[in-house]
Amino acid sequence: MINILFILFSILAGILLAEIAYVFLLIIEYVMLGSFNFDLTSAWHYLKVGAGGGGIMGVGIAMLRYFGVKGF
Repeated sequence: MINILFILFSILAGILLAEIAYVFLLIIEYVMLGSFNFDLTSAWHYLKVGAGGGGIMGVGIAMLRYFGVKGF
């Protein structure tokens, strides 16, 4: 059960970090160019990238815990 929670938490953390990075990129673009260009398809892309990266990380941590690797 705890391994599934690691996977879910990692996916949510990956999504959150990817979306925060997108917001920071939008802020930097606004400061540099003076215009705000929000694209919903880009936000969706970052959401998928964050979910994929978080899923890979979560499955890796769960497998390392399952096989009893030291430190996990």
